[in-house]
Amino acid sequence: MFRKKWDKIWGSIPLPLRNKYILVVLVFGIWMIFFDKQSVIKHYKLQKQLSNMHNEMDYYREEIDRIEMERAEMEEDIERYVRERYFMSKENEDVFVIKRK
Repeated sequence: MFRKKWDKIWGSIPLPLRNKYILVVLVFGIWMIFFDKQSVIKHYKLQKQLSNMHNEMDYYREEIDRIEMERAEMEEDIERYVRERYFMSKENEDVFVIKRK
């Protein structure tokens, strides 16, 4: 009775899957894709996360460069503002005040 059921099940399996080598490769592939510690799915997710982190890193580098440029401009602007507003000057420099009517 068991033999008949087994033969029926075995007969319903496609011929290529009956080959033990193909079956082992198939099981190994499924194991590596879904169940292994370093599965393909986890590897893909980690690769995607790494790519996102590289993009963020590039963004923040650009922001740092932009902010450093703004800071340098502000330092120059502070000096210009103080010199115009309070009539300050550097050594060996003359300041001419022109008043408009």
